[in-house]
Amino acid sequence: MPRERLSFIKGHMGGNEILLLDGHQIAKGRELEVGLFALNAPNIGGHQAGLLYKSESNAPLKARIVDAASRGFIAVCGGFTQVLGRALVETDLSEKLDVEVTEPVTQVVLETDAGPIPIEVKSNNRRVERVDTSMKSFVVECYEVGIEAIRLNGVKAMRVGKFLAVNADEINRQYPEIGFEILDDKTLTILKKLQDAFDSHRYLKRRNADFALYDLDPLNPTNSGRAIFPHRISTGSIEPACGTGTVAVGIAIVEQGEVELSDGALEFYFESGGDISSIGGPEVTTLKLQIKAGKVVDASFSHSLVEILAMGTLTLHP
Repeated sequence: MPRERLSFIKGHMGGNEILLLDGHQIAKGRELEVGLFALNAPNIGGHQAGLLYKSESNAPLKARIVDAASRGFIAVCGGFTQVLGRALVETDLSEKLDVEVTEPVTQVVLETDAGPIPIEVKSNNRRVERVDTSMKSFVVECYEVGIEAIRLNGVKAMRVGKFLAVNADEINRQYPEIGFEILDDKTLTILKKLQDAFDSHRYLKRRNADFALYDLDPLNPTNSGRAIFPHRISTGSIEPACGTGTVAVGIAIVEQGEVELSDGALEFYFESGGDISSIGGPEVTTLKLQIKAGKVVDASFSHSLVEILAMGTLTLHP
């Protein structure tokens, strides 16, 4: 009996590796199993896999997203939306999903477990120049799950929905012997202890797998800060860039009053991407927030480096 074969596109956003999978090729009930199979070595590998489903009757595209760090489904993934936007224009994915590409701007709405995620792709001659992802649904989810200031092992931190968000300077106040220019074993041990402390308070029903670490000390003074995302240190799952994590950082900064606020637009430029040896990176995540009465009511982001890495088929186990 021939084995099933699954079409895939692999891309990345600043080193956040994403798989785009054809959900119609996956048997009902096997979605999580197949997504994790694709993400695991020695198969394709990656941080998240988005299972895509063709829209019907002009309805939005649908996606379910499997996360390697949590070993389960997540509501939304910013990196997935950025890679999807590029793939719709630069590969034959738009034809398979019945999405019309209209230059200079293609607009798509993606239906996720967090709600609708509008994506805007700017391109010229089928080459993508920029992808903007609207994250209002994720912002709403964060506030519904809860936003609160917390302390972990003496370190001031924030719970932003399902995210643990920490300013690295706060960690240095409690642990001055470590640094974040190099994430060595000592530094990673402290970060893991913070994550364990977060779990011990039962802020979430599951173990934390959404960790955003940032500072407001960019290498380039025209930027706003730096970020890295050690989602699950115990398994080595550290992402150099993360769309939802960057939005969580923006919410944490606003809620803690780390910048001067007024109603209206607020824009950040976070150095991120590349490898996972230190905080920050050579690329930039642009985050745009809308503020009302001291709260974030809307957000969108774009990353400066999004690439398609490979296309092909994966043979599945029976």
